[in-house]
Amino acid sequence: MLYFFTLLFFSYISHGIYKQILQYRISRIKGCKDAQSKAPVKDPYIGFDFIYDCLFAKPVERYLDSTYKTFQQLGATYAYRRWTWEAVYTCDSRNIKHVLASGFDDFKLPRLRVNAMTGLLGSGIFTLNGHSWSHARGVLRPCFAKQNKESIVDMLETHFQALLRRIPDDNTTIDLQPLFFWLTMDFATDFLMGHSTRVLDRISSHAKEKQFVDDYLTCSTEIVRKMQLGPLQMFSINFAAMRARSRVFRYIDDFISASLERKDESNSAIMGCNVLQCLAAVTADRKQLRDQILHILVASRDTTACLLSNLFFVLAKKPHIYDKLRREVTSIAGAEPPTSSQLNNMEYLKWCVQESLRLHPVIPTNAREASKDTVLPYGGGEDGNSPLLIKKGNLVMYNIYAMHRDAQVFGPDPEEFVPERWNGLRPGWSYLPFNGGPRICIGQKFALLETYYFVSRMVQTFETMNAVDDSEWVELYALATTCKDGVKISLKRC
Repeated sequence: MLYFFTLLFFSYISHGIYKQILQYRISRIKGCKDAQSKAPVKDPYIGFDFIYDCLFAKPVERYLDSTYKTFQQLGATYAYRRWTWEAVYTCDSRNIKHVLASGFDDFKLPRLRVNAMTGLLGSGIFTLNGHSWSHARGVLRPCFAKQNKESIVDMLETHFQALLRRIPDDNTTIDLQPLFFWLTMDFATDFLMGHSTRVLDRISSHAKEKQFVDDYLTCSTEIVRKMQLGPLQMFSINFAAMRARSRVFRYIDDFISASLERKDESNSAIMGCNVLQCLAAVTADRKQLRDQILHILVASRDTTACLLSNLFFVLAKKPHIYDKLRREVTSIAGAEPPTSSQLNNMEYLKWCVQESLRLHPVIPTNAREASKDTVLPYGGGEDGNSPLLIKKGNLVMYNIYAMHRDAQVFGPDPEEFVPERWNGLRPGWSYLPFNGGPRICIGQKFALLETYYFVSRMVQTFETMNAVDDSEWVELYALATTCKDGVKISLKRC
């Protein structure tokens, strides 16, 4: 036994020395230098301050602003090091481009994120790496390519009319945010599965659908909480979230069965081919169908609802921008629902959406884990222009929120909402609302079409839109980021 443990000890030491030799060689060959900046930590060894903050500290009220200020203090790339854990934080577009594109094979989704999401949403495109991810994306790509834009526009109009029936005519104050989340849920389930939840419909109580939406939000919130706990997430058990997950799985399984049965019974081209039917043609595994649909639902429902909420929060406080947007939409489409080609000609509409995604990106931060010893091209040395060694298993946390506030790219007053800044602007990798590289959002075009359509129909329908107070935008930090206090406004119909 003593011999065995002695051998095990020396094997461990030898392996550690061998890894350090390899890392030294990579650093020398690539010209790596120590990080220009390092975040101050109270306990650089075990990390008891990190454990205390995770378990007892109150959440930061304006977390995104605090990260932006940290970059202003420490520079565009800095290291966060302890004996037990290392990470690099960056808002440098050159480093982000390397992680997402040129060095794509050196990085993967972090295990902490994969574990948090898989436990509550199953194994889908946002938790897979390597060949499994490539296969899943390859299966999904033609499902989106087959969709007809004008058919989607017709579907969007149906759900927009359901939204209008929820908005009173008497100019009273209303919170648009929950309506946007119901709207995008109804459209997403219709688009993905050919069978809408119809939560906006007042005809029946829709108790099951509303329970599903509540459970889905519970799961989303728990995923974010687990990711914030980092390596401590294994000690977190939330029985309410586990029960919500079971109900979500059961609801989606029943929904998939009903949607496929409707197609089989109709056997008609009228219903078209939705994403679920495309997936079902490739696999009969109901678990795979459920997991993929749930993951696409996160992207298609949450992100669009957050974008609409963030945009109208600002538009309600800037009547001159709302008026200019309304004039453009009505000059091109009049009072009739716009076509996809008309939407494509609405330049100021696109600028408003781009500016919202810049100022309030719905996925403001993200991360990758080094799958082998590798480097970042910038962040090392006294001037920060030398490569930086990233050891296997370490994280690179990239911050889109801070990157989108670079005055050298976006001009003066980067924290102000100014759609006109997009006139002739070509920011390249400094603007990443839909990620970049091989993992760029597969449904980007459809998300923008949905957003353009709903925004244009809102400004066609309502002559004015006014905020009820002067409160500032504060984030509700979830899987997708939106306004913490909702979108409380008064509307005047045309």
